[in-house]
Amino acid sequence: MKNYKWIVAAVIGAQFVAAAARADDTADAIAALKQQIEILNAKVAQLESQHQSQSQSPEVAAPPKAAPMITAGADGFWLRSAESNFTLHLGAVGQLDWHYYASPNPGAKDTLTIRRLRLITSGTLYQNYDYYIQTDFGAGNSVTATNNSMLQDAYLNIHYWPGFQIQAGKMKEPVGLEILPADANLWFVERSYPTELVPFRNVGAEIHGDLFHGALNYAAGIFNEVPDGGSGDIETGANSKDMSARIFALPFTNTSLAGLQNFGFGLGSSYGYEAGAPTPAFSTLGRQKFFSFASGAGTAASPNVTEEGDHLRLVPQGYYFWGPAGLFWEYADSSEKFKLSNGKTQHAWFDNTGWDVSASWYLTGEKNAFWAPPAPLHPFRLDGSGLGAWQLTARVGQLSVDDAAFASKASGKPVYAATGTAEGATSWGVGLNWYMNKNIKWMFEYEQTSFQFAPTYKATPGTGSVNAQNERVLMGRLQFAF
Repeated sequence: MKNYKWIVAAVIGAQFVAAAARADDTADAIAALKQQIEILNAKVAQLESQHQSQSQSPEVAAPPKAAPMITAGADGFWLRSAESNFTLHLGAVGQLDWHYYASPNPGAKDTLTIRRLRLITSGTLYQNYDYYIQTDFGAGNSVTATNNSMLQDAYLNIHYWPGFQIQAGKMKEPVGLEILPADANLWFVERSYPTELVPFRNVGAEIHGDLFHGALNYAAGIFNEVPDGGSGDIETGANSKDMSARIFALPFTNTSLAGLQNFGFGLGSSYGYEAGAPTPAFSTLGRQKFFSFASGAGTAASPNVTEEGDHLRLVPQGYYFWGPAGLFWEYADSSEKFKLSNGKTQHAWFDNTGWDVSASWYLTGEKNAFWAPPAPLHPFRLDGSGLGAWQLTARVGQLSVDDAAFASKASGKPVYAATGTAEGATSWGVGLNWYMNKNIKWMFEYEQTSFQFAPTYKATPGTGSVNAQNERVLMGRLQFAF
């Protein structure tokens, strides 16, 4: 505005100088000069009014609004609203596995298989509502009446407060520890024995949260019943439900003790009445079945066993991580009542147990974690400038079935186990994982398993069956995930 006033002053001054130089100007020239001055004053007033109006306008004063974002990278494909209140993430996991059985077992076939092929959709609605959907098109999965394997996850989580959240849908029950990491983040090709004694994915609702700045985590909910190691979409056995809960503590996470900040321990548990559900069967880490209950017509010649009664699981668990080193352990005790139909009806309690200790070390120095894959410090490049991340793994574990399931006919007690199955399996294994980058992973693993038999059980496995000799298997995996 100051500039306009100077212009007016300059024009006026110029006109007066011209008038003084020409003494013979007439009165008409003076009148014309006054008219020009009035026109210029009106223009200045108009410009001042416009400037004042614009400075008070919120549309002009407010900063420009953020635009929606679409990104693609190692973490998948993201679509976000301007304020990130609405997000959509598209991801996928593909796993090509191979097994080579060194033990002479005609039933174990060396094979290549698509272990998992999953599409993942997740994101946020209205900032406080998270959704997660995961489907699997891997080998052996198909649409069935119960849809147990095709639909892996489908849940909504409401999180207004970190310490109290509500989650409902199909999800992992809060009992086992090794089931928590995503399938793409496993240290080994297959999870260990305690996972075969706990519920896996199930339909239900839970409350959960983090307290004391992450030092204590809890979860508790109500779910459909499933057999040990099982997943389900629909309740088909009974009207009853299982109550599941876990509490996990990280007592040093908020302290200055760096070496103990990732030390944690907890307890998972479930309790319910289960009837009519399929009985569990247990497999080796090479995915060969070594134990099952009797399954027949329910006659004396063809007995049949089903779940029929209370079922209690107790699962103490823990982990420790420091720098490139990591360790986790888990013990599972599944105590359940079963029904035997062999021309008459009998019942018995069985206490089945499993344990595992697993360790890993990043040879290339990456930070170890239980719940996430590493970001290689130097991703693999053909020019030799990066070798990726290399992880060495080792574990030992055991699964044992209650001796009472194998009571000999000579003792007068019924046999609940299927003929020729083993009472237990003990395994040890070592592996080497190569993370070329955040998205491509190779796994190489050797597992060896020996079998135990109940001393009073007379039936022995036939030649060539799974448990007739130690299982020795080489396993591998090529995986992509984003």
